[in-house]
Amino acid sequence: MVIFTNGDMKILEKMRKNRQLQFYFLGAIIGFVSGIVAVAFRYLIFAMGLLFIIIPNVLGSWGWIIAPAVGGLIVGFITLKLAPEAKGHGVPQVIEAYHLRGGKIRFRVPILESIAAAICLSSGGSCGREGPIAQISAGVGSSLSSIFKLDKKATKTMVVCGVSSGIAATFNAPLGGTLFGIEVVAGGMLGFSIIPIILASVISTAVANFILGSQVSFQAPLFTLGTYPELLLYFFLGVLLGLASVLWIRGYYFIEGLFEKLSLYKYAVPVLGGTLTGLLAFISLWIANMTGYAGILTSPTDLLYPAISGNGYPFINAVLAGSVVLLALLSFGIMKLLATSFTLGSGGSGGVFAPTLFMGAAFGGTFGMVLQYLFPTIVINPMAYALVGMAALFAGTGRAPITCIVIIMELTYDYSMILPLMITVSTAFFVSSSIERESIYTLKLSRRGIKLDQGYYIGALSAVKVSEIMTKTPTTLHPEMSTQDVFDIMTTTGHTKFPVIDEDGRAVGCLIVEDISDSQAEDGTQYRVADLMRKSFLHLNPGCTVDSVLMKMLERDEGHAIVVDPSDPDRMLGFVTKTDVLKAYEIAILNLRKKGKDIEDVSPLEELGP
Repeated sequence: MVIFTNGDMKILEKMRKNRQLQFYFLGAIIGFVSGIVAVAFRYLIFAMGLLFIIIPNVLGSWGWIIAPAVGGLIVGFITLKLAPEAKGHGVPQVIEAYHLRGGKIRFRVPILESIAAAICLSSGGSCGREGPIAQISAGVGSSLSSIFKLDKKATKTMVVCGVSSGIAATFNAPLGGTLFGIEVVAGGMLGFSIIPIILASVISTAVANFILGSQVSFQAPLFTLGTYPELLLYFFLGVLLGLASVLWIRGYYFIEGLFEKLSLYKYAVPVLGGTLTGLLAFISLWIANMTGYAGILTSPTDLLYPAISGNGYPFINAVLAGSVVLLALLSFGIMKLLATSFTLGSGGSGGVFAPTLFMGAAFGGTFGMVLQYLFPTIVINPMAYALVGMAALFAGTGRAPITCIVIIMELTYDYSMILPLMITVSTAFFVSSSIERESIYTLKLSRRGIKLDQGYYIGALSAVKVSEIMTKTPTTLHPEMSTQDVFDIMTTTGHTKFPVIDEDGRAVGCLIVEDISDSQAEDGTQYRVADLMRKSFLHLNPGCTVDSVLMKMLERDEGHAIVVDPSDPDRMLGFVTKTDVLKAYEIAILNLRKKGKDIEDVSPLEELGP
């Protein structure tokens, strides 16, 4: 039996009231859990990989086409049926939760995300494990915040603790993980909130190292800068990789868009993506045999897949060791871009960090080998360009230049390339951001109408449904009403736009004041509503976003619409006018421009009334 003294109770009460101590304590817990999660996830991938590898072991090289297709089917079931948040590369979902939902992440998402990503990776899908671990660890932070009933600001800090510690444990890079969470997810963080993030990253790395042993993620020889004029060549590498990062970002989402447009059975799409990835893996085996390529394994939990399959770490190690020829470098880099787009764009689950490092090493190594051929006396270490290329391509893709510089040095224990890293990374970042405003993480949100700019939600109307602003019990007209009846109703209500409903309750038209020009027809009789109403009117689904409603109104030059039941298009659910839309827009923008405000801070229903 544990007995607390008065002194102990005072200490516990002090911790409960001291916000900083509470943050540090929870950050430490998140770091410990994230370290365990990172190790468990690695072993989960290894165990599932042993099962999937049976397929190519039995069927030969053709099995590498079937294995990703089978994995795609299983992952598709999880992401389509159980947790849509587990689809894709994870970090955009965390960014959305951080900025728009106050850091709230459903508890079951981390569990299903770990299973889906492990299946995707172990079956030969082309992706990384850092994205899922970041999302899983962020879910841990969010869940812990719910348990301790933290406010929104504290919850968001705990989510960043989770992301940072997950990345740190994955790559054995505590400082790089810390910067990733702050730079990519939070977009910057001040004050004592940084300390629990650092603490979480350090503890998670320590836990992972204690279980797995301290080891670098990539084995690279000690590279050095040959001469200072060589920095000019690194500058040109930055320009090329800045352009390549734009191609990677837009190419990925272009392919994802193609998969979304396919009119196939929904579970067939991830199977198709897995099959296409498998075909590329099969081709990569042929190229590997022709060029003598062999990957280098550095961890007992790694399995040897075709070069472009899995996280690609064996390929990166082989590139840095200088054992990959030019043809393999260039072809595998291009194929990795396509394979990752096929895997994740079709509904797979995994990260884009590792594939980006893979492509950066491939393209940087290609550039270095070409330069060595042209300038043999200047370029002594061509694979140094591969190392720098890894950081530069991600700087242009993920828009996290400081993270890239630091994490590459931590990944390789190589601090001698700081000058080439800085000039190449900054150049790639500048070129990419000048052409494409969004990163590979935020473009996914932007395509859904969510635009983040230093933590503000600009496209506010994209998060408001028409069902939230419509009038559910509007004043209606009957087709047989006279114009005098309409004028009486207008005088009483002050309204100028009305839906017209017949005796069976069906929406048959709309009438606005401009439609009533004269009270009487030429024969002296009064017009009826049926004579004046517009039978062609705008029908809306209650799930439409308000920004799309505004666009439709502008296209039709109409300021009103009837919201109907999707299952019964003649049954009216509500009525909405352009005034309602503009009120919703004004209220959302005015409130969300205030620093620190998120979408849930303002409800159109609260401002507009029922």
